[in-house]
Amino acid sequence: MKINAINTTNFKGLFTDKTAQNGGNWRMEYSPYSWESNNTSKMANKKKVDVYSSYLPDNEEIYTKFSETAENSKDILGTESYYKRSDGKMRRTITEVPAMNREESLKVQNKKYDAFLEMKKEEFSRLRNNVTGITDKVDNSVTDFRKYAADVPLGFFTAAYDRRYAVNQMSKEFDTVLDSAKNAYTNFLDYDKLRISADNVRSVQKRNAEEIDKLANLRKAGQLIDISRRDINDADKPLIENLKHGFNTIRSKFVCLPHRLISMDEVMRTLGRAAEVPDNKQLIIDYIKRLI
Repeated sequence: MKINAINTTNFKGLFTDKTAQNGGNWRMEYSPYSWESNNTSKMANKKKVDVYSSYLPDNEEIYTKFSETAENSKDILGTESYYKRSDGKMRRTITEVPAMNREESLKVQNKKYDAFLEMKKEEFSRLRNNVTGITDKVDNSVTDFRKYAADVPLGFFTAAYDRRYAVNQMSKEFDTVLDSAKNAYTNFLDYDKLRISADNVRSVQKRNAEEIDKLANLRKAGQLIDISRRDINDADKPLIENLKHGFNTIRSKFVCLPHRLISMDEVMRTLGRAAEVPDNKQLIIDYIKRLI
């Protein structure tokens, strides 16, 4: 399956090949999604891509084995994170670097989903090619079946084919028609599953794009409390600092968690009047941390 590599020079997020910037020595960096590894912002294990799925794994892998001595692993954007060459040369070290916040994560995920949709497009073409010509193949087999069937009742001297041979050929053509029907049905089911998954991916991309815009606007307006990165010390510091302000001010803000965006007004309403007692600010912090 074709994978188009992207220019990683200015690409921030997930696998980035920094070999050129490292004097030609192998350096593969990995910047995790904010929500990766159960919202810890840490690198997850690689998982193979399923073209029929509606979602990509957080750390997706397209593995190719070229021979007994050559293989490699790429992400869906074409970045090679592991390889073994026929001459025995191998590179597999990955340097984990700081994670992305949620806004950056959503942007990278949508870029990957663009590539995922291209992969699905190739699979659509493969499925269409599988059923192309089935009608002609069935028509030819039916014609041959009738030809051999017409010989079966005839006598030895008037039949064009030996009776046993004719029966065997009839069976062969029947199996051809049956297999064609089964293959057409299987390809139809795969096509339908692929179509549904592609629609689901587009829906996810749309939700991501809407949230990206909202996060950007909230950040610009000073209404965003971003604690989405969990791989740093004092990850909750922005929240703690904001809680020093009055409750009326805090209610108008939104908290960006690794996996979702939540309004402080919703948090306050959920916790009730106890949350508005100045000495109970830890109650708010503990509640939000439980959501992660």
